[in-house]
Amino acid sequence: MKPTSIDLRKRILAARLKDGRSMGQIAERFGTAKGTVQNILERYRDAGTVDPKPPNAGRKAAFRGALLKRLEHDVLDHPDATLVELRERSGLAVSLVTVHNTLRRMGFTLKKSPCAPRNNAGKMSRNNVATGTKRSRALILRDSSSSTKPAQRRT
Repeated sequence: MKPTSIDLRKRILAARLKDGRSMGQIAERFGTAKGTVQNILERYRDAGTVDPKPPNAGRKAAFRGALLKRLEHDVLDHPDATLVELRERSGLAVSLVTVHNTLRRMGFTLKKSPCAPRNNAGKMSRNNVATGTKRSRALILRDSSSSTKPAQRRT
């Protein structure tokens, strides 16, 4: 959200100091929220200026500068390293989420590679095998690999 303009801030301050108006009257006059007027007046009282505070950049990143470059080289040298290994080699006491989020911001993605080739044996049982319990035939899902997605009915 953009800060209130300096011109409006000065007019709000002048309305309070010169005219002696209440915050509610000032807010109504300038078409702004009463909280905004209060914040501007408090800023003047505390800092002596109506200029807006600088935008908050938030918390500084754990991996920045040389540490960020070192992490990037570490990932390129060891592409199969786990997050735990990367964190240990970085020397920082950060969470695994921090390492993951940093890698994601850098553009690295998780590439899954299976340990063994897929088994192409197919289904091991027939479609019309009894389930062992008595159920309505309408409740039995056939030819479906997921219990949440019903199979297409054969005609």
